[in-house]
Amino acid sequence: MINAVVGKIARLQPEYVAILTPGGVEYRLEISQNTSSKLSSELNKERVRVLAYLQHREDAMVLYGFSSEEERFCFEQLQTVPGIGARQALKILSGITVENLVRLLDTQDVKALAKISGIGPKTAQKLVLQLRNVLVIDDEEEEGRKDGAGSYRDLVDSFVQMGFERKAVLRTLDEVIRDNALLIDGKGREEAENLLLPLMLKRMTR
Repeated sequence: MINAVVGKIARLQPEYVAILTPGGVEYRLEISQNTSSKLSSELNKERVRVLAYLQHREDAMVLYGFSSEEERFCFEQLQTVPGIGARQALKILSGITVENLVRLLDTQDVKALAKISGIGPKTAQKLVLQLRNVLVIDDEEEEGRKDGAGSYRDLVDSFVQMGFERKAVLRTLDEVIRDNALLIDGKGREEAENLLLPLMLKRMTR
């Protein structure tokens, strides 16, 4: 698997970038317009790193490039939605940033999603149903929690996988931790999670 291509930008277009590696091999990667815009500031650099995704089809092999792990992950997850292939996923990522796409999914804004190139009303509904709790960007609300819910990511993720909204899980877990501070005081993370799990279940399902 090719994880990334490192080298100098030989050619940059809105839809692709050609990277010349130190070994003299030039790779062409299909990219979104957002990635193209970010790479435009690195045209004169001797070394750039573009994350890669190799699609192996019966008739061809296509290499896709990304400016961030978040964009690549989003690209991969978009293809899990019925009816969306690699090229359509890239088209979607050309029409909206990953951050804005996640926010539209989080707010279930089907109308706004349907206006994005490559997405219609039916596909927008599929995106919300399938990816709302999968495509999540850690925002300041979660990152700022050093001793609260942010310390129990595995526990948070397990509730998200059950279908609960991440923000609601974080908020509730903060409350459970605050109300049971003496119970988990001095406990290791695993032991604390085992104590918090039934309390969370009770509060999230009441």
